[in-house]
Order: sequence, then C-alpha cells, then structure tokens
Amino acid sequence: MIYYEIHPANPQIRLLEQAAQILKHENGICVYPTDTVYGMGACATNAKAVNRIASLIHKDKKRLFSFICCDFHQMSRYVKMENWQFKLMRRYLPGPYTFILPATNYVPKKVCPKRKTVGVRMPDCPVCLELARMLDEPLANTSIKLPGRERGDAYTVKTAVVNEVDIMLDTGMLENPTGSTIVDLTGEEPVVLRDGKGPWHG
Repeated sequence: MIYYEIHPANPQIRLLEQAAQILKHENGICVYPTDTVYGMGACATNAKAVNRIASLIHKDKKRLFSFICCDFHQMSRYVKMENWQFKLMRRYLPGPYTFILPATNYVPKKVCPKRKTVGVRMPDCPVCLELARMLDEPLANTSIKLPGRERGDAYTVKTAVVNEVDIMLDTGMLENPTGSTIVDLTGEEPVVLRDGKGPWHG
C-alpha cells in the first residue's frame, strides 16, 4: 500500500495526482478522509476496481456504495434531480450528508444493482473533493468496517486496510468521526433515514 500524509485544508496536488493516476489507470482502491469518517473507494466507472471493493464487502449488507461528487454538475450525471431537490441540497452541501436520489443509467450495476436509487455525497473535505475533480467522475465510496471513533483514527484505519487497498491519504485524526446524516429525497417530502453528523432542519 502506498501511503501519503496529506494536508487536510491544502492538500498537496502532486500527491493527489499520483493517487488519481492509480485510481484511473491501475484499477486502484484508495482510502481517504471525508468530513465524517475515512472512506474507501474507487473510480465509479472502473468495473474492475468496484468489483474488488464489492468482493471485500459482499458479506456485510450494511456497507453500501455511495457516490462522492466534487460538485452538482458532476452529481447531475448520475442522479435525477428536480428543482426542489437541488435547492434543498444546495443548503446542506458541501457537508456531512448523504442524499438518496433516483439513479441514472450512468450508475454502474455493481454500485446500484437495480439502478433505481443511489446515495450521493459532497463532503466538506478538500482532499476527497479535489480527488473526485481530478478523476472527472465520482468516487464509488463505502465505509470501512471499524467501530465508532476508530473510523476517524488514521493509524487504526491504516492497520485495518493495509492488505486491502492500494493507496491511503492520511490527514490525521478526524474531528468528531460520525457517519453522515442520510436523507431520502425520492418521495414528495424528505425522509431522514439516519441521524448522523449533519444536523437536519428540513
């Protein structure tokens, strides 16, 4: 595993470029910080890399894929957004939220087997946003199987994933490592599926 220490607010571009190269051209899997916990992901359209992650998590049905997007333009390729949904999400993103929306046909079957809905994220975290921007596509993201606060402890995460991933971007201990707030926007009104780090005001 390649390991880089990354500045959380001003990530070193050359290191992110090397990470993007591995993800884009070497079927790589990466661990990176978000504004909640450390995530594990690959290029959303790289079937081989997504299959590698799927084989790691297939026994744990709670570890689903979401998409980390750098902006709404990138997000709009993979989910269908009505105007009210866009306006609502714009109030909360970037931030520690996952929004469930109808998936478009660009969402790979391995990420969303029935291609009906998918969770999308835009974390308030320069590292993963810049990585998604460099890739010119979302990160197919999933959680790391660790309890509670350990998912925000870079050393514990590194030990847990050293044999599973190709590269890790370490920004140190994450502040208040807690899962994202999950909001379903597929109905007429938002429905909070999980209370997480992000406060919800409707």
